[in-house]
Amino acid sequence: MRDHLASVYSGSGLPSSRPPPLPSPDDHVPFGLGSDSGLGLGPGSGSGVSSFSADSVADTMRRLPLRKAPGSDHLRTEMLIPIRKQVAAILARLFHICCQWSYTPSLWRHAQVVPIYKKGDPHQPSNFRPISLTSIIRKLFEMCLFPFLEDVSPPLDIAQGGFRPQRSALDQALCLHDLMQEYYRRKRHFPVVAFLDIKAAYDTVDRRVIWQSLLAVNAPFALVSVLAHLFDDVSISVLLSNQVSTPFTPSTGVLQGSVLSPHLYSIYINTLPALLRSAATRTTTMVSSLSPSGPPGPSGSGSSGSGLGLPFGPPLDVSVSHCCQLSSLR
Repeated sequence: MRDHLASVYSGSGLPSSRPPPLPSPDDHVPFGLGSDSGLGLGPGSGSGVSSFSADSVADTMRRLPLRKAPGSDHLRTEMLIPIRKQVAAILARLFHICCQWSYTPSLWRHAQVVPIYKKGDPHQPSNFRPISLTSIIRKLFEMCLFPFLEDVSPPLDIAQGGFRPQRSALDQALCLHDLMQEYYRRKRHFPVVAFLDIKAAYDTVDRRVIWQSLLAVNAPFALVSVLAHLFDDVSISVLLSNQVSTPFTPSTGVLQGSVLSPHLYSIYINTLPALLRSAATRTTTMVSSLSPSGPPGPSGSGSSGSGLGLPFGPPLDVSVSHCCQLSSLR
């Protein structure tokens, strides 16, 4: 299992033409986190920086999930909740320092991966989903970072429904149903619907695409740099049958089980709906695209007020440029 995951995360399928790596933060740290620094970490501010407050950390701590498996540091939410008022100020200061220096403790960046069986032949490692067990302090840090990240992220395409407030698979299904009904009303026959399922979606992400997408919308380098450190400088060990494998470093992917991974993945695939729409000028086929309520990528063809073209080139173009593999139809 360890060798299989190491090959999945190896980056062997990355395209030769990739976004550039982030500049080294060595020339920038420590980042000033005062209100006049202009680094823009404060949610809702766009500019100016808000430090982590003890009260906000304590409130976030209360929202940590209970009865969850711990990371390699063996800390659990149940251990932190009773002492949250005592440790909140210390953790707030620690989080502040992590953002200043774009550096986090190594235990936060070590994931113990537990393979969870999906379906198919149980002897095939590819039929298991790798779930990452990380430090609860990392999860708390990620939850505190999320409002800042959400505030400076590129606007998600309206077709994206995954991991968004008050949006679910039922909403996407309803939209698809309405599009099909409208198509039938106009054409008097039902449309063809193509579902695109990205294989090993989280595991094959080229993280450079995410970091450059954030920088392209003027996200503060301080925030992008600490995010890159959290996800690029990671080591993974496989936990199976009470045995722990030797660690390896993943070249691709965002950790399944990370608080920030769903949002980062949404940023990663955010260009797909726009690329489908841009194809409207190259075909007379009328389609509408719907992104999923999870990592896989369905695209439904139908007709709406703004016709969308789908010559079946764009999904493949995205799969090549983003190092995605499309699963075969099931």
